[in-house]
Order: sequence, then structure tokens, then C-alpha cells
Amino acid sequence: MESNFTQAPHSYLSFAPLIREWEKMIREGREGTRQLYQDLLNKVRQYPELLGRIDDLSVLDKHKTLIEQMMATVFPVTLNDKEDLFGAGFPFQMKMFYESTKFRELFIVDPHSHDITLPEADACGGGSPQSGKEDCMYQFILSRLYDIDKTDTVRMVEPYKCPETGLDRYMELEIDTRFLDVRVRGELPPLPDEVQLGCVKAGGGIDHVPGLRTALPLDKFEFEGMVIIRIWEVTEREVLNIIRDKLLHLNNFADTHLFGELQNQVQNLLGVPGVKTAVKPFFQVNNHMVLSEFYTTMTDQMVKRKPSPEKLQYLYQAVTNAFEKNPKPLLVNEITEEAVMRYPFLTFMAEYGWRSAIICPLFSDSREVMGVLIIVTEEKGKFQPEHVLRIEPAIPLFKIAMEKAQENLDHQVDRVIKDQFTAVQDAVEWRFTEAALNYLTGMDKGDGEVKIEPIVFENVYPLYGAIDIRNSSVERNHSIQLDLLEQLNQANDIVLAAKKDHPFPLLDETNFKIRKYIHSVSNILFADDELSILQFLKVEVVQLFKHLQTIMPSLNKPINKYFEAVDSPVEMVYHHRKKYEDSITQINNEVARFIDHEQKMAQQIFPHYFERFVTDGVDFNIYIGQSITPEKKFDFFYLRNLKIWQLSTLAKAARLTHSLEKQLAMPLQTSQLILAHSHPISISFRTAERKFDVDGAYNIRYEIIKKRIDKVHLKDSNERLTKPGYIAIVYSQQQEAFEYLEYIEYLQNQGLLRGEVERLELEELQGVSGLKALRVGVNLEVESEDSDQEKEGRKLAGVNK
Repeated sequence: MESNFTQAPHSYLSFAPLIREWEKMIREGREGTRQLYQDLLNKVRQYPELLGRIDDLSVLDKHKTLIEQMMATVFPVTLNDKEDLFGAGFPFQMKMFYESTKFRELFIVDPHSHDITLPEADACGGGSPQSGKEDCMYQFILSRLYDIDKTDTVRMVEPYKCPETGLDRYMELEIDTRFLDVRVRGELPPLPDEVQLGCVKAGGGIDHVPGLRTALPLDKFEFEGMVIIRIWEVTEREVLNIIRDKLLHLNNFADTHLFGELQNQVQNLLGVPGVKTAVKPFFQVNNHMVLSEFYTTMTDQMVKRKPSPEKLQYLYQAVTNAFEKNPKPLLVNEITEEAVMRYPFLTFMAEYGWRSAIICPLFSDSREVMGVLIIVTEEKGKFQPEHVLRIEPAIPLFKIAMEKAQENLDHQVDRVIKDQFTAVQDAVEWRFTEAALNYLTGMDKGDGEVKIEPIVFENVYPLYGAIDIRNSSVERNHSIQLDLLEQLNQANDIVLAAKKDHPFPLLDETNFKIRKYIHSVSNILFADDELSILQFLKVEVVQLFKHLQTIMPSLNKPINKYFEAVDSPVEMVYHHRKKYEDSITQINNEVARFIDHEQKMAQQIFPHYFERFVTDGVDFNIYIGQSITPEKKFDFFYLRNLKIWQLSTLAKAARLTHSLEKQLAMPLQTSQLILAHSHPISISFRTAERKFDVDGAYNIRYEIIKKRIDKVHLKDSNERLTKPGYIAIVYSQQQEAFEYLEYIEYLQNQGLLRGEVERLELEELQGVSGLKALRVGVNLEVESEDSDQEKEGRKLAGVNK
């Protein structure tokens, strides 16, 4: 491009301001300094053409050696002539009379010219050169003549395209105006108040101050002297600022337009064209991993496809293990089989054809992996350690963006919870509203650092009930064993068939491994053995069978049948486990719907806080008391009613799950459990977990008991307290037993419960002793006409009598 600045109006080169500075140093400086400047001044005074305005440029060539001596008083010896970019030029013109060797090599094309030629800037969004020059002139005028933002230095950043790579780069120009004078031609124009106020607020950034150019026409000023110019390469700083800005405006990594711009800036930062960027978040909500895709501009369908829960957990664990001890970015010059063995998460990158990568883990403040930033290329050996150093300053920016994305997700989840699950939370919603109003009021009053007040409910009575799926862990392990046996036997049949035609030693070794694993699976399956078998089936067997297909076409059919069998969400045979998981899901869904339906009627007894949890079964907490519902008078009458509701609801739930058994893919049974607790406790809202929890050391004992009684045994026995078809009631105070015996007798009369009530002593638990229990059978065979309430509950759960 041509010279960046056109001729400034009334702009003249002169050494007079520099000479004035010498004269000052001669008067005030040290003796050695005074002598130095006096000798130089005496030399210059011998040539009158150097003392005033210089219009004839031949003067510069004539006195080149003397001018270089003069410039030695301006530029320190610490500057390197062959490495640093510096020089002295005409006021507000891209014309130099003295410059470093490197400056001349890069920016002065014609060796006989004084004009600067900067790299092309338009293609990467550079501003108007003429506008930039005028901004510098106005800033200088305001500083010298109007005492606004007094400074002798003007800086501006110029973008340009790198001719070798085509990437965006940035240079910073520093213009030192200490040896420059400005004079007004005529009277100094007054600066209107609104323009002066705008200039003060702009603090030197006067390019958008309205009315400035009208109030101060540049032809009313003249500039005389010289400017000192220094240039720095600031690509890394500017690109990091752009990345910061992009990430601040990035509400979601799925924003393809913004993410595309972000990828371009990563290329600029590394100085490597053609690299691709991907981000893989590990979002967690309520301590559960949330499925999410790789966010990238690549169109590969494998990248766009969401991973299965198992793959996501595997990738998360692999990244965590790799960076747990050393959280620094990882440079992989070439993704080889050896690299994949060392870092298993590279498997995903190898599948997509990436050959070289920089992997940057993104950790939260609590040292949890929030995600990973991946920079890849299809060329091996493309990245070097210097590229890792360049990307490291950007990692905290991606971390902040990841936290913001997690926060946005949390808000979205909270909104869904608010929309979908507030029916049972009306009793406490008033307290949250009150806290929010108090917070906003404090903010309006300017009461310093306002914090949201804690939400606590004192003296509430807890009721706990659980419907647990019996032996769920045992059944799950058994289903996994059956699936593994089926897959191992199917794989072994293929290996034996292959051995008949090709007795390779490797086939014998594989057959040996399979028989060994069949033996392990047929007995007790330990976690380590399960991992070894899964690794063997997913890697070694798959590689072997793919090779067998190429050399033994006769095995294509059984091998394809094998691959079809393992094409499942877990990438394994998934028959028995699917039956187990489908059965668990069906029980949980129908019991949860039934409990929610019954809870709506329970709220009509007395408003209370209710929460339920679904794991291998359904359990729920109820908290009731005056502090939760202050507008309505609390009485123990309501508490007794809720206890009867609790007992009858668990009995109906037992009936419901019993009637489901014939419909389940895998027959499973449930047991029912109640914890009686007659003393009030305090609960407080935990913001991080978004749930209420017990408050205070004494109250924690209640939580400890609740967590340990689900698998408690009878005293001096191996028999568990809970068993299918029964309700167990754990208590520690004798009056609690008397109270529930009354409710049991009433429900026996109603036909919900049956048989004798067992009075049992329980084994001592860690930190808990003296617990006892009542156990009574549920009348699972409904002989009489059910109540309308039971009919509605079964109808809601999709169960017919």
C-alpha cells in the first residue's frame, strides 16, 4: 500500500525543539553532560540550514553524519540497530530522516526515499489511515494547547496480513512528540463545553468525540519539529484481547459464527494456518455428567454426533487421569499407536484423522476438569513447544468461558426445575421471594457488599420413606455377567472356526484368553477383571476380527453378526443388562408418578416441603412445621395425618410394584422403609446443591441414621430388615413405636396391611446404636373393591388390576 499518512497541513521538519532541549541540559545538567551537548551544539550552529525549518531534503543527505550524531542524543544505546524498529520522522507524515537498519529493511522500499510503506492492513480490518493520523494530531493539540490529557506519546495499533502465512498480525506504533511544537494560526479557537466534556471523558480516545473537527479545523494549526517513532510486534497481545472479547460474547460454544471467528484467532495466535480448534465441555449438573458434543467448525459427522454416556464418562476419566498430576497443555507431535496407548483419549482424535495436536485441559478452581481445548492439524509434526507457550495465556480465557457456559446451563436447568417441579414447592416459595426482595432492597440502598441471606426453617418435623428395589446391585452384576458370557462364547466360536483353516499361534493365544475370561465371568466378577475383559473385547478382538475378514471371507457372516450384536449404547452385548435397566426404569417411573400424584393430596392436609429422589428405587423426604407455613396454625393433628399418609402410600406403592412384576422384562421386587423421628430439626437451603439439608450437629444424626438403615440387619442375624412385600419402620423412642402401631392397626382394618407385627432389634451401626424396628406385611392380593384414590394412582402409573 502507499504511505499510510498523507501530507499533514502546515507540517514542517525542524531540529529547533531538540536544540532547545540541549540548551536546557547545558544549563541544568551535570558537567559531563553539559560539555557533551555544548560540543554538539557548537557543531550544529556552524550550519544555519539545520537551525530552522528544513524544506530542502538534500540538507538531510548533506549532513547525514552530523544528524546521526544528533540522533545519538535521542535514542539510547540499549536499542539494537539491527533488531529494534525505531527512527525519527517528519511531523505526522510517514516520512523518515533517520531510522534503524531493521526499520529501513522492513518499511522503506526505495533505498533513495524517505517514505514509509507499511504492510497491507485493509484485509484484516484496519481503520482509515487518514483518520488515524488526524486522531494523533488532535490528541497532540488538546494536550499542548488545551491542557486535556497531557501526554507526549501517542500510540496506535495497525493490523496487517502476513505475506508468508496470510494470517492476521498486528504492530503498535508509538509516536513520541516531545520534540514537536504546535502553533495556532491566528487566535486559538474556543473549545465548546460539550466538546471539552467529551474530550475529557474520552481520555485521549478522541476519534468519536462529536463536534471536535468542526470546532478545531486542522488548517488553523501548524506543526514544527520532529517525531520519534518506535514499532513493536504485538500480535500475541492483540489476538489475546480479541479472543477475550469473543469469549465474553460467547453465550454458547454452539454459536458457530462466533466459534468460527474464535478458531481464526487461534490460528493467528499460533501463527500456523489451517489448524482446527475444538472444545469438549464436561458439563455437570447436580453432580451428573451432561451429554454434550465436540464444538468445532469441522463438518465431520462423527464430531457432531453426541457421545454415549459410557463414551463420555470414559473420555472424562481418561482426560482426568492424564492431567491430574500435570495440568499443563500436552503437545503430541504425531498421534501414533504408542501415543494412543499412553493417552487413551487420543483414540477419538485418531478416528477423525488428526495427526498432530495440542490438548489443553480446563480446570475449575476446585481442580475439577470442566472441559478440554483441542488444537489439531492433519499434518504430523506441525506443532512445536513454542506454539504451546503461545496458547497458554489463552487457556484462562477459555476456562472463564467454560464457567460462563456452565453457569448458563445451571440457569437453564433451574428454569426447567422452576417450570416443571414447583407444584410441590409452593409451601416454601414465599421464603425465597422474601430473601430476594431483601437482597434487592439492600442493593438499592447501597449497603456495601450485599449477600443473599441464608434460608433456614427451624423446628420442622421430618418424615422419610423409601421404596427400594431389592438386590439391584446383585441383579445388575448378574446381567452384566450373562452378557459378557454370551459375547465371549460368540467370539470364541469365531476364533475356533478360524483355527480350522489357519492354525495361527495368535488364534490359540486368543482362544486361551477367552476361556480364561469365561472362567472369571462364570464365578465372581471383580471390577479389575471386568475392565480387562472390556478392553480385550473392544480392542484386541475387534482388531483381530477386522483382519480375519480380509483374509477369510468365509467368516464375514458370523463376524458381521457379532458386530451387530455389540452395536449397542455400551458397545457390548446388551441383552440382559437392557432387560435389567428397562425394568429398573419402568419401576422408578411408575412409582415416581404414583408418589407425585399422592403428594398433591398430601399437600392439602397441611402445606409442607417435599422432595423425592430416584436411584435404584424412589425415596422421599417431607418437612412440616410452623416455620414453613407461618400463615396457617400448625398442630400435631396434621403431623399425625401425614404419618398415616406416609404409611398408606408405601403400602399402595408395594401393591403397585407387585402388580408390575409380570410386565417387567426382568422380574424385580421392592421393599419399603420408614424412619420414625419424633423430635423437630432445622433445615437450611444449600445453594450449591439446590436442596434443603439438615442444619446443626445434633440434627446430622438423623441424616446419618437415614443413610445407614437401608441395608441394616437384625441383631445377631444375617437377615436384612427390609424384605419384599413388607414395610419396615425404624425407631429409637418407644413412643414412636406406640404411635405407628396405632396406624398399622387402622390400615390392617382397612385391608392395606396384614399379618402380625414383628418387633425387632437391629444391629449396631457405625455411630448409631439402640435402633429398633417394626415390620408388617402388605396385603398384596386386593380382594375388595379399591378406593377411588387407589384406582386413580394405578391408572396414573399405567397398571390395571
